[in-house]
Amino acid sequence: MLVPTRTRSLRFSKTEIEHLILGTALVTAAGVSFLRFSFLTGSSSLGLAVATIIFAMGFILHELSHKYVAQRYGLWAEFRVNTMGVLLTAISIVSPYIKFIVPGAVVISGFADRDRMGLTALAGPLVNVIITIALLAALPAISPVSILYLPLVAGAAINAFLALFNLIPFSIFDGKKIYGWNRTFWAVMFAVSLVLVVYTYLLEASSGL
Repeated sequence: MLVPTRTRSLRFSKTEIEHLILGTALVTAAGVSFLRFSFLTGSSSLGLAVATIIFAMGFILHELSHKYVAQRYGLWAEFRVNTMGVLLTAISIVSPYIKFIVPGAVVISGFADRDRMGLTALAGPLVNVIITIALLAALPAISPVSILYLPLVAGAAINAFLALFNLIPFSIFDGKKIYGWNRTFWAVMFAVSLVLVVYTYLLEASSGL
């Protein structure tokens, strides 16, 4: 296992900050369009706002975790939106059927062997799994009639989906890098994410979402 370097982490350039702002705005707008159908009844605008914030934070923390690990390994890593991602996310905002919310990704350069790439790729889905579990763990302490209950259920479901989606072992997805690095890690992460997706789907159904 590689040992991270002691370089200062999470360094941001002006360009990256601009791209992060644009990406966050797109993801937030897509999150509103994605969630509003579930919150048409049985919840409030505050509940919708909370769920949307959880959705946006799941995306942002996913990308920043890639950046953090890459920079700890001494690699150059910055978030960039891309034309196709922006277009697909924009379509997702207005379409009730197409939901492909990936406005950009963390771009990495430098010496990146299989271990570095695998661990950097693993960081994103792992964060979404942790968020999902944390939200589910908080549910027993919240009344089902509370204004926060439905947003937490929706937030858990979205983060579980983000983890599973990004673990697809093809093309540009994190799953391809993780699978190529360590198939056992990939299988465990994929299985856990799949279980969480199924569980949160059933929880959403029982909650009326």
